[in-house]
Amino acid sequence: MTTVRNRLRATAVAAGLLTLFAATMHAPASAAPADGGAEYVALGDSGAATTGVQRFDPSAPFPCVRSTANTPKLVAADLGLRLDDRTCSGARIPDLTTGQRPGIAPQFDGLGPNTRLVTVHIGANDTEMTRFVVACHLAGLRGGACADPAWDPAIDGISAAYSAALQRITSLAPNAKIFVDGWPLYVRDGGCPALIGLRLEDAAVVQRAFDRLNSVVASAAAEYGATYIDTRTPSAGHDMCAPEGVRWFDPLVATETLAPYHPTLTGMRGVADLVVAAVRASGFQG
Repeated sequence: MTTVRNRLRATAVAAGLLTLFAATMHAPASAAPADGGAEYVALGDSGAATTGVQRFDPSAPFPCVRSTANTPKLVAADLGLRLDDRTCSGARIPDLTTGQRPGIAPQFDGLGPNTRLVTVHIGANDTEMTRFVVACHLAGLRGGACADPAWDPAIDGISAAYSAALQRITSLAPNAKIFVDGWPLYVRDGGCPALIGLRLEDAAVVQRAFDRLNSVVASAAAEYGATYIDTRTPSAGHDMCAPEGVRWFDPLVATETLAPYHPTLTGMRGVADLVVAAVRASGFQG
């Protein structure tokens, strides 16, 4: 029985890791606008684009795995704004300016003088968070440590590119207010059985990496006049160890999204509420 359980456990881990890798594949963005830009343009990666198989948007390019209930769409509905959702799974900072594939429009092509609101959620793929996180899960299963000396430099290394991207947004959309949302709480102290292979001490390593990424992004936002939205603090109790319907992200054995470490419907709604509150607090009039 022990052997069977171990095999089932290994199969579940392998399936989860494969899905996590698939969610970071490059994919196309939308076509360039001919109207000077939508009122609201959403830029970002799968953290903003998708809830996995939940509420799949058939009008979006399939590899983007964009959802009809993602944070940008919820924000647009709450504020009554016309949205150009450019978010796409696998996106990296260079894809904002050059596109994710030859001949595919960059995400920045959605920006223009008519754009009044821009939300940005990007950077995790640039830091290879998936590779490092997967290594932590595998290390735990093999009895090794997940600490990688290259992880912190990889996170710190996106600072210049992120700052340049924000500076470019202000140039392309001079009339827009820019909001940058960070990464919520993924892993509580000590982790939980749903995070297969992630040992107690490794759970803290993973969360510290996301916290470090938040610090880098928040510093860039402050430097270029964008509003940084802290999603980490208000997401306490909604980490991957929380029950279904409460957690904002699915754990390795994903049951709501089929995409580990990606937002659930509850998570998208939670982040959207924080974004809307921040936008309204800024004096923005929808």
